[in-house]
Amino acid sequence: MSDYDESFDEDDDDCGILKQALHVEFPENFNPNKVPQTGEEYLQHVIYERRQCKTWLTADIDRSKFLNQQTLKLEVGNRINKGSPLLLPSKKWQTQKIDEFTSFQKFICFKIDKESTVSSFNEETFLNKVLLQDPQFSELAAYTQAAKIRMFQIISKHVNSIPKGESLGKKMGAWIYAILTLLEKPLSPDSCYTLREFAKRCLDLRSNLDEHASEELYMPLNLFICIIARFYNQLDLADPF
Repeated sequence: MSDYDESFDEDDDDCGILKQALHVEFPENFNPNKVPQTGEEYLQHVIYERRQCKTWLTADIDRSKFLNQQTLKLEVGNRINKGSPLLLPSKKWQTQKIDEFTSFQKFICFKIDKESTVSSFNEETFLNKVLLQDPQFSELAAYTQAAKIRMFQIISKHVNSIPKGESLGKKMGAWIYAILTLLEKPLSPDSCYTLREFAKRCLDLRSNLDEHASEELYMPLNLFICIIARFYNQLDLADPF
C-alpha cells in the first residue's frame, strides 16, 4: 500500500450515489505528476485529484465596497429558541449518536441490495402505518429518494399538529429514524428544506416542554435535531457542541 492510501478516507463513499464503483489500488511508486498512460493510471489520478479537494470551500469577500450601492436592508430574524438548557444534549451524547447513526446506516446499506425503484405509495393510509406499525427496512429501501422525502413531508405535516407539551410517539420516531437512515447524500435543495423544516418543528416542540420533562419527551427530539444538523450538515440548527 502506498503512502497516498493512508490519507484517502472512503467512509463518505460507502453508500448511496457516491459509492465506489471500481476498486483502484495505488502502487508504491505512484507519481501524481506523471501523465497517465493506461485507464487504471487515469483512475488513480482522478481519485488522487479528488482527494485533494476540500469538502467545503469558502471565500473571504470584502463587502465594504458594496455598502454605498446597497438599496435594501433585511433584518435577521430572531434566533431559534433551543428550549431549556436542562433539555439540551451534551457534546459527548451528540458525538455518540452520530457515530451510532453512521455505523447503522452503513450496516443497512450493505445488508439491503434491493434497487430503489418504487416511486409512489398510498399517501392516504401511510400516516396510519406510521402511527400504528413498525417500519420495515426491506420495504422502505425499495422506494426512491423522492418517495422517501415525500413520506418525510407527510410525517412532518403531522408533527405540526402535535400540541405544546407533547412529543413524538415511539412508532413515529422509529419511522423517522428509518427514513433518515435510508436517505442518500448529497441531498437535493428540496430535500434539505424538508429536513430543515422538520428539525425546526422539533426545536419548537422542545422549546415548549417543561424543563423537568421526562426523557421520553425530549430525547427523540434531541436525536433528530442532532442527526439532521450534524450528519446532514444543517449546522445552524445544531445544539451547542
